[in-house]
Amino acid sequence: MLDLKAATGGFGRYFFGEFRLDPGRRLLFRQSQVIRIPERILQLLLILLEANGGVVQRETIASRVWPDAAVGDGNIAQHIYMLRNILGEDARALVTTVSGRGYRLTVPVTFEAPSGDLRDAASDTLCSSELEPFRDYCHGSYLLERCSAPALTGAVSAFKSALECNENYVPALVGLARAHMLLAEYCHVPAANAFAKAKEALKQALTLDPSSGPARAALSALLVLADWNWKGAKSELDIALALSPNSSVVRNSAVHYHVCTGEYERALFEAQHALMMEPSSLSRQLLLGTALIHAGQYRKGITCISKLIESDESFYVARRWRALAFLLDGQPEQAFTDLLLLPQERSEDPSFRLPLLARAYADSGERGRAEQIYAQLQAMAVTDYVVSWNLAIVAAALGRDDETLAHLERALAAREPTLPFLKSLPWFASIAGRPRFKEICRIVGP
Repeated sequence: MLDLKAATGGFGRYFFGEFRLDPGRRLLFRQSQVIRIPERILQLLLILLEANGGVVQRETIASRVWPDAAVGDGNIAQHIYMLRNILGEDARALVTTVSGRGYRLTVPVTFEAPSGDLRDAASDTLCSSELEPFRDYCHGSYLLERCSAPALTGAVSAFKSALECNENYVPALVGLARAHMLLAEYCHVPAANAFAKAKEALKQALTLDPSSGPARAALSALLVLADWNWKGAKSELDIALALSPNSSVVRNSAVHYHVCTGEYERALFEAQHALMMEPSSLSRQLLLGTALIHAGQYRKGITCISKLIESDESFYVARRWRALAFLLDGQPEQAFTDLLLLPQERSEDPSFRLPLLARAYADSGERGRAEQIYAQLQAMAVTDYVVSWNLAIVAAALGRDDETLAHLERALAAREPTLPFLKSLPWFASIAGRPRFKEICRIVGP
């Protein structure tokens, strides 16, 4: 039997068929293709490799991959299916089912112990040809964290640069999809075009690596925001959590799903889980604050985001959310400070600053100023991208119920990605009883 402990403890490698596995880095190599293996799939593969052609009982798999949980044959079969997807077209012949007993590998396995030359081991993960796309990917990931329109636009460029060097770089494809989705979700660009680009990137990513948990999670978020396909989104999220339970990207998508389905306690649990994985991440700290706001815990959300702003005042997207929380909590005067400190730029004005500023003026009794901004936004909509959702927020504050409904119906026709948050952001309480509003909520779901 092979020495599993030696393999996972250093830079040793397994060879089987046309594959080479580096378990220390969770990387599987197939000729020039490099695949990152999710944790549980890696454990499953290692058990099969360790057996070196012997039959591995289902009970053995259950006790070693899920030592602290009761797992049925169906769950094991699903993970075998995902392993076969990773291994490719000939995987069913490579990993066979032994009826009534378990599973086995059909090719001989060899193990190469660590050579002691760390440079040779590192070359598997970052050879010289991979350094440039990796640098671009890291830069894009940093910009993705900042969440502003300029940063997200820069992230798109960085991920594209990585893909120009390596068009099959799955992490960059997932990053590109997420950047396009955030630009649409934050009302900076038309949703239809952005979501089409995101779908294309995720389709390519999942063709290359069906076991990518972050790609599955991003697809789940896309099915929520673009298609309002709640069943499909839940299915993809479940797969993502099974593949990558320790991915903060996956937990991030879980927060959005549970917020939109009204499962706020679960959303808060997932947000805390994501933050524990990346406690220094600004976006994960903001995620917890926004989850609290969606759950109606405005004061706690304000406290959470205030600490974030204190730690980094340049992270101005946090001010958007604190201002929003102040407004929903009936404190428009407190919202003014944050709104007036937001950048007065074309990307920020129609998407966040002006709609919330108009709402703050209306809620403070300064109707004239709110009317002025409402007219300004309507004029901007002729030449700039202004989502109907934002016009509806202002119209509702001004008591123009019919106009509010008309804006929301236009948002519905355009499938604006803000609509799944109709229930968790109660901007439209004044028209909640209207049949037309109820019908919009029914169509969006869940």
